Amino acid sequence: MNFHEKKTIVTSIVGLLISLSYLLYAIIKYNEGSAESLTLKFWAARILIFIGIGVVAIVIAIIFLHIFYSIYLAIKLKQENEALSDKEIEEQISQMIKTDSIEDEMAKLIELKAMRIGFAFAGIGFVLSLIAVLLNYSPIIMVNILFLSFSIGSALEGFVQLYYYRRGVNHV
Repeated sequence: MNFHEKKTIVTSIVGLLISLSYLLYAIIKYNEGSAESLTLKFWAARILIFIGIGVVAIVIAIIFLHIFYSIYLAIKLKQENEALSDKEIEEQISQMIKTDSIEDEMAKLIELKAMRIGFAFAGIGFVLSLIAVLLNYSPIIMVNILFLSFSIGSALEGFVQLYYYRRGVNHV
C-alpha cells in the first residue's frame, strides 16, 4: 500500500468520524427542541464549527501519518541495513516519500472518477434537501441534509479512490 492510499484512508476515516459526530450532535440538539436550536443562525454556527474541527482534525491526522510513516520507514531501513547512518536513512526516507507522493495519470484518473461519485452523492443530497422543504420540513432539516450529504460524499470519494487503487480503472 503506497503513501497516497494511506493518506486517503486517514482523511476518509477522519471525515467520516466528523460527519457521524455531527449527525449525533444534530439529532440530540434537534430532539431537545430548545428555542435556540430551532433557528438557522444556531445551525449555521454549529456547521461552521464542525467544518473547522474537520479541517484541523484532517491536518493533524496527516501530520501524524507523515511522522509515523517516516518512523516506520526508518525502522525498516535500519533493519535491512544496520550500517546506514542516520543521515543516509533520512535522505532515503525523503526520497521514498517523494517517490510515493508523485501522482501519475492513473492516480489522476482515479481521483476524477471518485470525485464524480462524491459530487453525485452531494447532488442527490441537494435534491433531497429541496424535497424536504417542499414537504414542509423545517429549513433546519434542509441545511443539515446539505451539510451531511457534502461531508459524507467527500468521505465516500476517498473510499471509492481506495477501491479503484485496488481494483484498477477502465479508461472507458
